[in-house]
Amino acid sequence: MGISFAIYREANDNQIYLCKGNCQKLTANLAFRNFPHGFILSPWAKSNELWCILGDKENISKIKVLDFLRDFDFQINETQTSSTNYIEFENEVIAIQKEIETGNIEKAVASRIVAEGEAFNIEKIAAWFQLLLKNHQNSFVSLVYTNEFGLWIGATPETLISYENEYVQTMSLAGTLVNENDQWSAKEALEQSVTSKFIQETLQQFAIKPIEPTSIDESSSGSLRHLKSGFKTQINASDLFDLIESLSPTPAVGGYPQKTAVKWLMENETFNRELFTGFMGPIVNHKLLLLVNLRCAKITQNQHIYFAGCGVNSGSEVKKEWLETEAKMNVIRSFWN
Repeated sequence: MGISFAIYREANDNQIYLCKGNCQKLTANLAFRNFPHGFILSPWAKSNELWCILGDKENISKIKVLDFLRDFDFQINETQTSSTNYIEFENEVIAIQKEIETGNIEKAVASRIVAEGEAFNIEKIAAWFQLLLKNHQNSFVSLVYTNEFGLWIGATPETLISYENEYVQTMSLAGTLVNENDQWSAKEALEQSVTSKFIQETLQQFAIKPIEPTSIDESSSGSLRHLKSGFKTQINASDLFDLIESLSPTPAVGGYPQKTAVKWLMENETFNRELFTGFMGPIVNHKLLLLVNLRCAKITQNQHIYFAGCGVNSGSEVKKEWLETEAKMNVIRSFWN
């Protein structure tokens, strides 16, 4: 089976944590109170498929991260993944807009990949991770390895859910501006409102106290700017994983209506997103933090595979969306050297 690990730092924190142990697939009906300590992983569009690296979290210093990685026995395959070209991406955006015209969906998230040839070099990977820690203080930065999913690096700004003492918090993060002088438009406002509406409606199914929303503000991730609002409420612990399964994938990474848009993407996207737009995060002492896995790359023996997506609605322009996905990849790609 082999040992798996997650090295991570939460947003606006300075402490780096290490969780290592066997990675196991958890039973779908496992009650939250019976959950082991560890690090949860779930791939795209499979929110009822939960994997967990079983182990307690431990503090690890920046200097010890490299020592740990040097000593680790990675089992990583070569890949022959091809990048999404512009025509393929354009075809997906146009196909989504045609689906919107039929009235079946309001929005779907087009995505693409860039695969770059890179020899596996653990010293350079460790340095890359350190640069992400330094330059993405307000993101959850992670380096995660399992036999099932391989090695992933990322710096995600989006919390799917945090849970402690029956209180749950989540966020609506949707709408992106790439350039400093860009102004928010109706297109981004629509993306944000669709996601917020979905989250509010989903929380209402489980909330045992009134939902406390926050106002919409601007959030940054590298050079990108997003629209963000938050939600907080109380739920029963027994409903936690039903809530997570209902929330993920949110319209910010899938589309709306949720099930219809995700079904269309599963049938029409030309590649497997794997952990991209799935979720991950630590569970310790009945406290859970799950992040949507954005701004990420899969590291193989001979390639770095970068993933990015963009919300497509009737007002989307292909070239602008292409440039947005390029900017999203550069959030982490620009720190590789």
